[in-house]
Amino acid sequence: MSKSEKKFILILIVVVAAALAGTLIYKKVTTFNYKDHLDEVIISVDNSDLTLREFGYYIYMIEDTVQDQAHLYDPQNPLRWWNTHFSAGPDSQYVSEYARKSAVNTCLSHEIYYKEALAEGIDLTPEEKEAAEKAASDLCAGMTEIQLERTGLTEDIIYNLRYKQELAAKYARSLAERVDFSVYEDGPEVELSGNGDYFQDVVLPRHQVSINNDLVDNVNMGRVTVNLDQN
Repeated sequence: MSKSEKKFILILIVVVAAALAGTLIYKKVTTFNYKDHLDEVIISVDNSDLTLREFGYYIYMIEDTVQDQAHLYDPQNPLRWWNTHFSAGPDSQYVSEYARKSAVNTCLSHEIYYKEALAEGIDLTPEEKEAAEKAASDLCAGMTEIQLERTGLTEDIIYNLRYKQELAAKYARSLAERVDFSVYEDGPEVELSGNGDYFQDVVLPRHQVSINNDLVDNVNMGRVTVNLDQN
């Protein structure tokens, strides 16, 4: 082997090593560490901020529901369901994407209906508050230590969000009695939900909403509180 060939090989080795090192550094810098962002604002409604830590309540609730479907689809590899793609024209998306969208919309509907309930002087009865407290306690007890650590949720945070959820549901029931849903394709239960047309077209525009899409896009649904042991 000539000196020029040896020199070329040496240069090639150095270039490849530098490229590999650069890739590793880039991955380290750009890898999203969920727990590092728990106290960042992910959603704002009328100047009220919700952090990723609080949003973890909705992540857990949606993941828990979809994971049941995933186990029915493939008990050995539930991630297959999360990675399933549905073709529906402009609404084509993966299950994981739809789950993330549902988590955001559910969070928005609870926050907005909660605010509208307060504005109308609606509140939970002592019995309803007690039921919400028990539901929060049961939910917290049902979460594993890893799930609680990953989301950063505590029983107090869960209760506050459960209280909002119950008050939002109470307000939504009052809307169902006051609004004519005959012009809509679905019934009040669907239309009033976060994904419903009535909520999206009528209720949502009444409020100032800001979504941190950079943070939302890094929420890997199907991997936050479930499937943590799968590659």
